[in-house]
Amino acid sequence: LIASLVAGIGSSDGRGGDQPGADEGSGESDGASRAGLTLKRGPIKKPARALQKLVRVYGRDVAMLTDLVRCMVVAQDLRQVGALLVSLDSLSVVGLAGVAPKERQMTSEEMLEINGSNFSGVDERIMRITAISNRFDDSYDDTTSGGYRGSSLSVEVGWTLREGLVSFERVRDWEALNCQRHICEIQVHLASQHHQIHHAGLHSRYVELRNQY
Repeated sequence: LIASLVAGIGSSDGRGGDQPGADEGSGESDGASRAGLTLKRGPIKKPARALQKLVRVYGRDVAMLTDLVRCMVVAQDLRQVGALLVSLDSLSVVGLAGVAPKERQMTSEEMLEINGSNFSGVDERIMRITAISNRFDDSYDDTTSGGYRGSSLSVEVGWTLREGLVSFERVRDWEALNCQRHICEIQVHLASQHHQIHHAGLHSRYVELRNQY
């Protein structure tokens, strides 16, 4: 799904060319860059790191654990970041909007009222944005991150198994279809900072600092 968004932005932009490869331990690139955007599929979160977060952050509540599945999109500039976020928004509802109980599906008018002017075929949206961390915002104090800026989105997806194949379902059908669900993470980075951080060893220093707390 995210690969198709990257490809779509690329076809409307007209730029191309491979960019720096995947960072150490972050997973595999999709093998191509479109319009300067590169998709990197992250590895499944390791059990040791998942247990760390459960103890340090979530008070041992397993239900709070998210982003076992994650990916990263590396963009060349903020214009591309904006185009990607607009595309993600077009496929998503925000917060609890659109999740209807089994006995009552929400009407299009109700979903329009909740999602406001961003409404566009909301009946077909297949992701739910549950949280956004926007370090690109001018008001963000980047002294807390050593000058680093980026964005991450927590997006919930729901799926069913049909003849052994995974089928991602519309948000409004999750309850009725008794879907399996998980909140994944989409990281968005600028190529200039991403290359410096992951190829100058700064990410490993961040991990060392994180593990002290």
